[in-house]
Amino acid sequence: MADISNFEDVALPADKVWGVIGDFAGIRKWAVLVEGESVEDTPAGKVRTLNMPEGRVVKELLVAQSQYAYTYGMVDRPEMPGYRSTVAAVPLDANTTRITLIVHMDTTEANEEEVVARYTRSLRGNLRAMKKALGLA
Repeated sequence: MADISNFEDVALPADKVWGVIGDFAGIRKWAVLVEGESVEDTPAGKVRTLNMPEGRVVKELLVAQSQYAYTYGMVDRPEMPGYRSTVAAVPLDANTTRITLIVHMDTTEANEEEVVARYTRSLRGNLRAMKKALGLA
């Protein structure tokens, strides 16, 4: 099992931050590697389909949502059992927000340290992309 998290505090109100990073159906506002996206309502819930480089397609199921957070799991990814990822904007005060990214998965890979290192890099990259989309350095 692997649990990875990272966060970044930004000098913006939570509503402004969430307006950019909080739209499950609008990940392209900040995720520059996503070449295309669509969302459909299914019997299981909302499924986001992401078109990635080299023709890769990723499907994610929205499993929980609140005012400033959402959590999703993977669809059709048996190599990622128990995968859950959370995006959250935690208001610290009226003008400061903590962007928090969390990944949990039961990994089938033998070297859990490599999985943690890879996803730590990914979360850091996502935080950088989110800050850029928010107009921050």
